[in-house]
Amino acid sequence: MKELLVVEDLQKVFHMHHFNEQHIVGCNGINFSLKKGEFIGVTGKSGAGKSTVLKSIYRTYTPSGGKIYYSSSQFGTIDLVTATERQMIAIRKNEIGYVSQFLNVMPRVTALEIVVDAIMEMGEEAEPAKERAKEILTHFHLPESLWDSFPRTFSGGEKLRLNLAQAMVKRPKLLLLDEPTASLDNHSKQSVKEMILQLKEAGTTMIGIFHDLDFMETVIDHHYNLSEGMLEKKVSI
Repeated sequence: MKELLVVEDLQKVFHMHHFNEQHIVGCNGINFSLKKGEFIGVTGKSGAGKSTVLKSIYRTYTPSGGKIYYSSSQFGTIDLVTATERQMIAIRKNEIGYVSQFLNVMPRVTALEIVVDAIMEMGEEAEPAKERAKEILTHFHLPESLWDSFPRTFSGGEKLRLNLAQAMVKRPKLLLLDEPTASLDNHSKQSVKEMILQLKEAGTTMIGIFHDLDFMETVIDHHYNLSEGMLEKKVSI
């Protein structure tokens, strides 16, 4: 497969069983493709289905229809819509990263341990993993005084910076970014930009959801807008 990712006619419908079997369309008829090292930015109104598209690719949402062809290092070309749970766990562990504004972690795990564990999942030994973790936490300006703290006490911006560190330190093949600059100050945004550009240079392919258009235009290759279920290519940067 020439492209790293090909999405064809993706659909996600939510079935609300407790509300008279109401059906809510999260996204429908989504089509796009990505070559290795490309970065597309997706914009659109709240509720347009942007996060639904990312979560369907990551398979935290099971798509209702369509195809998501992904060129996996482990499994060859694989349809993420029909991939087994075992395959998806392996792909998430080694190939696809996801960054959201929200942090879901074990309650008694420190910030440093979260990043160290992410690195060790890739086969790194404990001591080198700890050094790499410290380096990326420093890059994202997470104070050293917080490294041994539990993230449930962190501010929204601190949680997001930890989320970015946890995902980006693995240098994934495909990285999905859901509002990677939300709640960040300009200094922190610059750190995110630097890491994004490093990952692009190393060949990581990315899809990002943005409301900060000024930031988006400094890092993406193509701009898509999601409106009324249609994903339209807007601008080539």
